[in-house]
Amino acid sequence: MGYVIYFSVIAVIAVIGILLYNYNKKTYTVCVEAVITNCDVRIKRNDSSSHESNKIYYYTCEYYYEGQQYIYKYTQSGSFQYSFAIGQRIDIYIDPNKPDKAILDHSSDKVGLIVLLSILGALTLAGIAILVLTKIYSKIGLV
Repeated sequence: MGYVIYFSVIAVIAVIGILLYNYNKKTYTVCVEAVITNCDVRIKRNDSSSHESNKIYYYTCEYYYEGQQYIYKYTQSGSFQYSFAIGQRIDIYIDPNKPDKAILDHSSDKVGLIVLLSILGALTLAGIAILVLTKIYSKIGLV
């Protein structure tokens, strides 16, 4: 009975993750071209090393949708960063119902989904391993 509950919880988590991914993907459906107008770089003070991952980038982008100008501010930090120059043109995705809401792209959604599915896969494999080991040990008489 415990295994049924275990796999049911994994299935529910997977379904919720996929629904959230698809919802966010459907919300930001219009691709527009934006121009990087400003980039502010700050160093994190909590670490004395000068690694690239200690920098925080604050980008300001301007874009037009249906003749109106909007500003999109994007912050990134960590070791997995994009590199943009002032004046560079990039594609961003906006919500056509709320054009002031934007995301850089859907790759962050994909990374989150890949991580979620990887964790769920590892949990599933662990559950299967526990199930198999329990069956083997019960036949031997150790359980």
